[in-house]
Amino acid sequence: MQWSCVVSVPDAGAEPRSTLDRVWTRALAHRLRVLLHTMPLDALHRSNALRDPELRHYDGLALGLATMDLIVDHMGLDIDVDRGRVARHLAPLLDEMDRVAGKEADPEHHAGMVDRVIAALRNDDERRRPFAMSYLDMEGGKLVRRVREFRLVYDQFHPDGGTVLRLSNEAVNLFLGALELPIEDAQAAAEAIVQSQLARGRLDEALHSAQGAHLQSIRYKHKLERILRDTRRDVTSLDWRVEVPRLLEEALAHVSTRLLVEQTIVNTALERLDLLEDGDERGAIIAKIAAIARECMLLHTALQGPLMRARNVFLDEQARQRFVAPPLAARPELVRDVLEPVLAMAKADALAIGDALQPLLLGAQPPQLLSLRMLVDWQLRPRREVAPTPHTVAEPDLAERALDPTRFPNEIRTLVNDLLGGLTEPRTLSELLQMLRDQGAPEATLDALALAVSEAFADEQTHKVERIGSRFEAGGWFGDELLISPTRQAS
Repeated sequence: MQWSCVVSVPDAGAEPRSTLDRVWTRALAHRLRVLLHTMPLDALHRSNALRDPELRHYDGLALGLATMDLIVDHMGLDIDVDRGRVARHLAPLLDEMDRVAGKEADPEHHAGMVDRVIAALRNDDERRRPFAMSYLDMEGGKLVRRVREFRLVYDQFHPDGGTVLRLSNEAVNLFLGALELPIEDAQAAAEAIVQSQLARGRLDEALHSAQGAHLQSIRYKHKLERILRDTRRDVTSLDWRVEVPRLLEEALAHVSTRLLVEQTIVNTALERLDLLEDGDERGAIIAKIAAIARECMLLHTALQGPLMRARNVFLDEQARQRFVAPPLAARPELVRDVLEPVLAMAKADALAIGDALQPLLLGAQPPQLLSLRMLVDWQLRPRREVAPTPHTVAEPDLAERALDPTRFPNEIRTLVNDLLGGLTEPRTLSELLQMLRDQGAPEATLDALALAVSEAFADEQTHKVERIGSRFEAGGWFGDELLISPTRQAS
C-alpha cells in the first residue's frame, strides 16, 4: 500500500526532464521501495545499544530473522506459531548468547527479549499498525514524496482460540530475497521471468527484468574471469582437484542453456514485433528487450572459448609456478579478524589472550622498579674510548652576554649603557621606562633597557638589581618591579 503527497521536492522541476530521467529510473525506484522493507530490521539491530545493560548482549537482528525463519517453516502446516513456540525456538540461541557474553542464563531476560523482538516485528510502538516509510518517486517529470505502508508480522485469530503469528507477503518476499542465491540460479531465474513477462505482454516489466538478467550475465562473466586470473597469480589458491573442474563443467552446461533461452527470448520478441501495427510505441520496448538478449548471447558466446581453454591455463601455470617461491600468507584484517572476535569473547578468555599478546603488540617496556644492581653496573662501566677523527674540531667562539647587535643598533646600545652607567641614585625600572617614553624614545630602546636590566638582575656584576615586591606596567612592559642601584665601584 502506498500513497503520495501533493508536496513536490523543491527545485526538482528546474532540471531538464531528459537529464532527470537518466538519473531516476524505474529500477532505482523499485530498489528504493524494496529497501524500505528492511528499515524495521535495521531499527531492531540498532536497538542493541539502546536496551538495558543486562540485555545489550543479545543480537536483536539475529533473533528477529530466526523468528521469521520459524514462521516461514510452518507456513501451510497444521502447527501454528504463537508466542510460546517462538520462545521455545529462540531459547537455545539466547542461552548461547549468554554463554558468549559470560553471563548466567536468566529466564526473565529471555522472556523480555522474545517480547521485544515480536513487538518490533509487529510494530507495537505504533499500536501494531503498518510500518509507514516515506520515499521519493517520479510523477509527471517531477519528484514527489510518497509513503509506503507494509507489515512484517501480524496477529491472526486461530479457530481454536488465541492468536498466532503470520508473515505478510512483503515479509516473505524480503525473507526469501535476502538469501544469497548463486549467480547461475539468479541469472536463470531472471531470464525465465523475462520470457514469461514477454509472453504475457508485460513489456515494461520485461524490460526491467531483461536489464537485471544482463547484469547477472556480466557478474557471471566476471566470476569466471576472476577464477582464471587467480589461477595465473597463484595456482594453489584454488581447488583444481575437485571444486574448479566441477565449476567449469557446470559453467559450460550453463552457458549452453543460457544461449538457448536467450535465443528463445529474441525469437519471442520478434514474433511480438510482427504482431504490432506500424507506429506502435510498444515496438521500441520490444526491440530494446531483444537487443539486451542479443548482448547477453554475445557475452556467453565469448565465455565458451576461455572455458574450454581453462584446463590448459591450469597446466601451463602449474608448470610455470612450480619453481616460484610460495607467497607469504595474507595478513589478517585487524578489526574484522582480530579485534571483533576478541570483543565477542567472555571476559576471562579475552583477558588471557590480551595478556599473551601484550608483549608482542606493545614492544619493550621499561622496568617499573629501579634495579640497584643494573644501576651500579652501568656506573662502573669503563669509559668508552672516543675514536680519533681526521676532521678538525673547531672550538666554539664564546661571547659575553650582552644586547644582540643584530637586533639593537650601536646608538641604542650606547644610550642604554650610558643611562645605566650614569645613575647616581636608585631608580625603579618603571621610572626609567616611563622616562624614555616621555622623551619619545622608540620601542626598540625600551626593549633594550628592559633586557639589559634583566641581565643585570641575573648576574649582578655591573649593577645591583633587586626585586622590591610590587608590580608595574609601563612602556608596554609589566611584571615584578625592579630597583636598579648605581654602578658599583671597582675594588
